[in-house]
Amino acid sequence: MKDLVKNPIGIIALFISLIYGFANLLLGATAKSLTPDERFPLIIFIVLFPVVVLGIFYLLVSRHHGKLYAPGDYKDDKSFLRTLSQEEREKKLEIEVEEALPTVNVEQLQLHKDVNTDSQAIIPERSVNEVREELRLVEELAVAKFEREFNLRATRDVGVGDTGANFDALFEDGNKPTFLEVKAIRRHMLGNAMLDRVLYNAVIADKYLNSNMKLIIAVVHSFSKDELARVEKFWRKRIEKCPVSIELRFIPRDELSS
Repeated sequence: MKDLVKNPIGIIALFISLIYGFANLLLGATAKSLTPDERFPLIIFIVLFPVVVLGIFYLLVSRHHGKLYAPGDYKDDKSFLRTLSQEEREKKLEIEVEEALPTVNVEQLQLHKDVNTDSQAIIPERSVNEVREELRLVEELAVAKFEREFNLRATRDVGVGDTGANFDALFEDGNKPTFLEVKAIRRHMLGNAMLDRVLYNAVIADKYLNSNMKLIIAVVHSFSKDELARVEKFWRKRIEKCPVSIELRFIPRDELSS
């Protein structure tokens, strides 16, 4: 009985067993004394209840399976790691596109119209689709670069449980997991919102994994030396305040062969 209440599945099973058991017990004990009208609702309940439970379990398992287990059900912290769904990957990419074009009206970009510069926006250099494809390419090339460096195969698009924290890649060598997050920054961008989101995800993941992780942030850029020094100083200063083990890398875009 104690083992049943240690996770959501056990609690649900116990709840269902008690309800169904009491319903059968009530019908069996009072079948002779109940009128047909009184017995009918009980019979309908006993017949339909398993079908309803089956339907609910199907929805839980197919859509919310990560919430059906307690932390104690996993052998180690790595069991919490999962591959992002296609929908989650697309959502993550859309956020990164918005971060890469912080002052551009995305709807106007999609219609290939110029943005009014009087509204604190800029005329887009590239369309949203072009930026999206560039981000995909940069991420792919950067992950491949680290795979060669570590001589390890990366797991792409990894999420940490149902925390909402996710990263571009994961490297596992038997020690603590090393996550990789690739960020492409254009000229004249410090990437405030971009960095805040990465650090927030890092803190959540680190807490979830009991401080047993490392994060590499790879910043792919096309800066001049002066611009790079300013941006690097800003990022390192912010990262120093983060309690997570983070390694920051700045990689020139032309070093990633396409």
